[in-house]
Parts: sequence; structure tokens; C-alpha cells
Amino acid sequence: MGKRNRAALLPTHLPQLQNLIKRDPKSYEAEFSQQYRHFQSTVSIFCLKPDEEAKELSELVNFLSQVVQCYPKETENFPQQIVDLLKEHYMVLHPDVRKSFVQALILMRNKNILDNTRLLPLFFTLFKCKDKALRELLYNHIVNDIKNANAKAKNNKLNKTLQSFMFTMLESAKTGNSDENAVAAKKSVDVCIDLYHKNIWNDGKTVNVIAEACFSPVTKISVTALKFFLNTNQEEEEESDDEDLPDIRKMTQANIHSRKTKAKTRRLDAAKKKVKRKNSSKSKAESFNFSALHLLNDPQGFAEKLYSKLAQKEDRWEVRLLKMNLVSRVIGIHQLTILGFYPLLIKYLQPSQRDVTMVLVCAAQASHPLVPPDSLEPVLKAIANNFVTDRVANEVMAVGINGIREICVRQPLAMDATLLQDLTQYKNHRDKGIMMGARSLITLFREINPEMLLRKDRGKSATMRLKEGNVQNIQFGAANSLGVNGLQGIELLDETIDEEKEDEAWEGWEVDEDSDSEEDDGWVNVSDDEGGYVNIAMSDEEEEDKDKQEEDKDGKKGRRIGKRKLRKLQETEDQELTEEEKLKLQQEAEARREEERKKEEAMLKLATSRILTPADFAKLNELKLQNEAEVAAGVKRTAEDSNRDDGQIDEGTILGPRKKAKMDYEARMASIQEGREGREKFGSKKGKKEKGSTTNREKARNKNFMMITHKRSVVAKSKRSLMDKQKALRAAINKQKRLKH
Repeated sequence: MGKRNRAALLPTHLPQLQNLIKRDPKSYEAEFSQQYRHFQSTVSIFCLKPDEEAKELSELVNFLSQVVQCYPKETENFPQQIVDLLKEHYMVLHPDVRKSFVQALILMRNKNILDNTRLLPLFFTLFKCKDKALRELLYNHIVNDIKNANAKAKNNKLNKTLQSFMFTMLESAKTGNSDENAVAAKKSVDVCIDLYHKNIWNDGKTVNVIAEACFSPVTKISVTALKFFLNTNQEEEEESDDEDLPDIRKMTQANIHSRKTKAKTRRLDAAKKKVKRKNSSKSKAESFNFSALHLLNDPQGFAEKLYSKLAQKEDRWEVRLLKMNLVSRVIGIHQLTILGFYPLLIKYLQPSQRDVTMVLVCAAQASHPLVPPDSLEPVLKAIANNFVTDRVANEVMAVGINGIREICVRQPLAMDATLLQDLTQYKNHRDKGIMMGARSLITLFREINPEMLLRKDRGKSATMRLKEGNVQNIQFGAANSLGVNGLQGIELLDETIDEEKEDEAWEGWEVDEDSDSEEDDGWVNVSDDEGGYVNIAMSDEEEEDKDKQEEDKDGKKGRRIGKRKLRKLQETEDQELTEEEKLKLQQEAEARREEERKKEEAMLKLATSRILTPADFAKLNELKLQNEAEVAAGVKRTAEDSNRDDGQIDEGTILGPRKKAKMDYEARMASIQEGREGREKFGSKKGKKEKGSTTNREKARNKNFMMITHKRSVVAKSKRSLMDKQKALRAAINKQKRLKH
């Protein structure tokens, strides 16, 4: 009887039939054929009214997609039939029916029944549907499917097909006015960016597809592409990931001092695993990839087109600032010449301008050695006239001096000697930001062109170099010293070769743990003739520190003494150096020249005696990028190093050191409210649950007996007769019985 009932239910109970077919396909072939014929007839009826909610059709499609691999010959046309239905009616289908069709196709793709070259273009088209949940489902599947397709090796055929399809979608968003095309193009750009960040589509074609999106008339698409090139999305995601990490210390303390439960232990273990996974991903060796801006096919054309869009002023200020930032980055990295960009910046170089620090960053990023000094000189004068005056606040002056310094680092020929000497007068200013900005300018021009500084600001080493004629005059258009024969970074390759040889020589030897720790700090102990030790410094930074200390002392003297004494002090500063000082500086200069000559000979020998292989060039690129990363991490930079970076300037370098401003009332209240988020309201839990206080009877019941022993009710209770006690006991028993029932 049971078997007959089950057989009778099979045609209508699809999950049970699906289970049985997967176990034994041959035995239930007739039932499957019946359901397949039913599906064909349902589809023909559905095509007459495709906008209806066809639950029966959705169930049949789900059932057939689950068992399609059991009957490959019978269901040969089934996947294509679903694809055709979606292509024809995707805009009018009911959301549930459309989602069931997409899920069936994803299931068949996962079983490798459908080819992704046939399926993925359809999914990109389905982005036009006004269905947020469906778009999320499609997005996740597309990214994962392309990732799996390129897991073992690059699937160039699929990649080229999809990239071309995305390009056509972007073009359709430009020409068409419909919102559906714009949404589909935006999702396509998101897929490209996600795959680039996952290091799957990291080629030039992907970057140039995203570059085309920068010129889209749809603001969302253009902003997404601009943020990709400026790396802002990745930084925001990293910050949000750090904010989402649980506080392990607080959770551990709460677990120690509260009741132990399995659920709490599981939550704590999960949080520990999450933090460990995050830390391990941070500690992994970073893969030094080229910036996407290096992969642009036509940087000059891209920058000019973006500049023309920026000059039209059609977008709101935030979008224009993004475009300004990107144009300046492209100009700086590829050393392009777009002379109209600098007068455009001058309009925004006002202290009252919104986001003026970012405008200064753009001005610095767009500066490079091939920009004519005549184009940058008005920018410097505009900054000096508007920012470095006594009419503005100290913070504004510091920002102006720092902005001028960053421009001069990249194109020092734009600076005028008169302007420089005026700016260096702020080296003893009472505000720390202004003082440090002026001193950084002095340090920069001591290295680049000390002749432009006043004699007292040049320093001893720069003075000696000027007297010896060792200072190289910077010429406009002259190539920077890029290593031997113009091969930049070859000295880094030589250093790694020496380190590898040294490591091989030390193999099998134990390292003495009690070795002198001073060697790690750049000092070497050399034995003296008298048996003592002489400390020899490994860098020239000490001289600069001494100069700064002397400047500090001079500044203090200048504030304390009168004008006559100050004039005498300046006269003594301008006097000739003593013979001992001259001899010492001459010896230092000769030692430095000898060291440079030996280094140049070693580099020349490496460049002429060794043929660099493609592996060496790859290693060279990796070392250069690693060196730039170390510089960005906080290693001291020279002017030459700063010319070799990727063109990006941090806004903090323009702002400089600042005192923490006192918060106003609104800011304090906002920080207080932020701290209260996710925290229970202050007060007892009992008071929150039970509104109102307890009754007097409840209070009396919880009181200590000695507090109520004198009360009349207690005394009368103790003096009751035996009959009264029996009555009270019987009443209590009856009450308990009633409560149970």
C-alpha cells in the first residue's frame, strides 16, 4: 500500500522524484519524460503571457536543472531554451520567475553543462533589469566564474570576448539615454575593477576599458572609474575592514568575568580566527604591481580629453576635484606637457577655496622637470601672494610654504631667488609648521642649488662645494642622473647580488648573539692606536643636525639681543672659515668624491661586463618598486628619490605638523554619540524590564527578619492558636492545588 501511494505521488511531488532520479536514473526515466513534456507545454502557454507569476514553471525549471546531468540526450535543448526565454522576455518577466531561470542557468554552469562564453554575455545584459537582488546574484557569479576560468592559466579567448562586450556596453551607455543601459554599464565597470584588484584582469585592455568610463556622461560611472585610478576605493575598504575587526581583549575579559557558555566560547574563537586571518593577510609579502596609470595606451590623449572635460565645469565640485587630481597624476607620472592646466589651477589657489589643500596637491603632482619654468612660476607666485602673508592664519602660511616646497622638489627652476630668500626668512618663526616648512626649503636648495640661498643659510658643506665648483647647475630639459648609462636602479641590483653572495658565504656558520648592537644603528667600532675605540658615523646627517642646532641657537640669540649685536653676529657669520674648518671640509669632500668614483666604477663594471636577462630586468623593476614602497613607509627621501615616485602626494605633507584643534560643542557631542553606539543604555537591567517600583508587600517580604520582628502582624502571627494555624495551613494547601490546575 505504501509503495502504491508513493508511486501515485511521484508525478506531482517533484523534490521526491528528484531524489529518486539522482539515485537511479534508469528506473524513473518514464516519470522524467512525463515531467519534461509537461514543461514543454507549460512553456508554450507561458510565452503567451510572460509577465505572469508562473510558480509551476519555476518549480519545473528548478527540478529539470537539478537532474539534467542524468539525461543529457533528452535535455540537450533545455539550457538553450532557458537562455532564449531570458533573452526575449527578461524585461517583462516576474522577478521570482526571472530569478529561478538565472539560478537554474548558474546551477547548470557549475555542473559544466553550459559554456561561459555563451552565458556571461547574457548575464551582463541582465544587469539592465530593475532588480537589485538579481544584480547582486549576477555580479557575484560573474566574478567567481571568471576567477575560476583563469585559475590555472589565462583564458584569453574568454577575457577578450567579455572585455569587448563590456566596451560595447559602455558605448551604449554614452549614446543611449535609458537608465537600464547606465546601470548595466556601471555594473560592468565594477566587475572590471574587482577583477583587476583580484589580479585576474591586470592587463592593459582592462585598464583602457576603465579609462573610457572616465568620460561617461553618467556621473556614477565616471566617478567609479576616477576613484579606481586614484586608489580611493581600496583605501576605504581597508579602513572599513579595520573598523569591523572585533576587540579580542574586551571579549576575553568579558568571558573571564561572566558566566561561561558554549555560545560565548564559540563567538570568542570565531573572533580570534578573524583577527588572525586579517593579520596573516597583512603580513604576506606585498605583490608590487605597476599602477594602472602606467598601462594607459595614450596617456597624452587621455589627459587632454580629461582636461577638456574639467575645463567645461559641467560637474559638481567633488567630481571636478577628482578629475583635477587624476589629470595631475597622469601629467606627473608620464611627464606630459599640458600648459593650460596650470592657469586653471591658479583660479582655485585661494585660502577660502573649498578643499584647497587638494588643489595644492594637484599643483605639486602636475610638476615635473619637463614643465617650462615660465608655466610654474605664476603658480608659485600665486601661492606666495595668497597664502604666505601676514593677513592669514599660521596654518594657511604653513600649507602655502609646504606646497611651494613640493613643487620645487619636482621643478626647482620655477623658483625665483628673491622669492626663495623671502620664504627662508620664516626659518625662526614662532609657529612650528611655518618654521619647519621654511627650513625644509633651505635643506632642499642646499642640495639642489645653494647659490640661490643667502650665505648664512647655505651651510658649510654647500659652501665648500660651491668654492670647489662641485655644484652642478640644473639645466631645463637635462636628463636626471638615472644610474649608469641611463639604466635606473642598476645599483639596487648590484646590492642584492652582493647580499646573496654574502648569505651564501655565511651558510653553515652560527651567528654570535652577543654581537655589538651599535652596528645595527649605522656605527662601526674601529680600534685606536691607544687601544681605545673610535666611533665613525655611516651618514652625513650629523652635519645637518648641527647646522639646525646652530640655527636654533642663532634664532634664540636674535630674539634676545638688540639690533646692534645682531648685526655684529651676522658679520661674524659672513666671515671666512678658519684653516682647520677648511681642511676638515676639504677632507670630507675628497672622501665623498672618492666614494662616488668607486661606486660609479663598480656600476660601470656591472653594466659593461654582464648581459642583463629578462629575469634581471624583472628583478630590477621589483627592487625599484620595493624601494619606492620603503620610501613611502617613512625612509628619508632626497630630491632625486621624490622625482622617482608614482606621482602621488599625501595631503598630510602639504598640511605639515599641526596642533590638535580644540573641538567645538557640536564636534564633542558627535564624538560622544559615536562612542555610545552599540552600547546598552546606562541603568539597571531590572529597571529597564520592570517599569515602576516594587510594592510594599514585596519590600517587606525581602526585608531582614530582625527589622520586622517587632511589627504587630508578626507578633500576632506568633500568638495564633493551634486551630488558627491549622486553618491557615489548609488554606495554603488548597491554594497550591488550585494553582497547579
